[in-house]
Amino acid sequence: MKKTLFDEQDFAELSPLFKGVKGKLLAGAIMRLLALNKINRVFAKVCHLRNHAFTEGWLRELGVKYKVENEEVLEQFREGAFVTVSNHPYGFMDGMILLNIIAGKRPDYRFMVNSILMKLYPLHDIFIAVKPTTTKSGSSVENTTGLKNTLRHLKAGGAVGFFPAGAVSNYNENRWKATDREWQTTVIRVVQMAGVPVIPIYIGGRNSLFFHFLGRINWQLRSVRLSREILNKHKRVVNIRVGEPILWDEMKEFESTEKLAAYLREKTYALAK
Repeated sequence: MKKTLFDEQDFAELSPLFKGVKGKLLAGAIMRLLALNKINRVFAKVCHLRNHAFTEGWLRELGVKYKVENEEVLEQFREGAFVTVSNHPYGFMDGMILLNIIAGKRPDYRFMVNSILMKLYPLHDIFIAVKPTTTKSGSSVENTTGLKNTLRHLKAGGAVGFFPAGAVSNYNENRWKATDREWQTTVIRVVQMAGVPVIPIYIGGRNSLFFHFLGRINWQLRSVRLSREILNKHKRVVNIRVGEPILWDEMKEFESTEKLAAYLREKTYALAK
């Protein structure tokens, strides 16, 4: 069982630049720069755990705590299909927190993720992978297998979580705070096809100002910083607010997927108030 999330071998598989003695030294230097060695040490302590036990251990080792408001809404859904939609202020940590809250009540709670996160093997049973592929024209399309598996899980009475933005929140100059970009319609179409209740969940907080400063320069620089953002939440209490369920009878009135996506995003951010 591999006890690291990222190591020199992973870098070597990414590029020939990291092969050989010099390449291994370069990979090691980058790992130290990005604090991947520290993340590996945390992972090694909990990699023997699975699913909810893993998220519990991960958050404990990082010293991250959370407070949930209106959690009783989730008690109404001990059975039956539903979807959660959430803002995405921190990145990886958002998923760990939501999985820890909901999978403890609903072991069949699944999360749609980019296939790159399947490296996190303790959560294989919870993740539904979606791998972006490219058409001949160069446009990006979603992996239909992942979407079909998600819909199948909902039709069977399961529960699924989404971050409809598909990316971590950006700093919004007009609103003077970090917010999601417009929510993508791909996952909202799944909601429409399933016809199940949606529970909006707002996650309070943001990443560091330096993280968002890097984002103003280049999104790739900001992405590199994400590994360190995982580690700087020590002793932070994340406020979570669960909204009232939005039933299908209300959602089916929307004439377009785009309008429904905007509505669900608005209902989620309204919880911040």
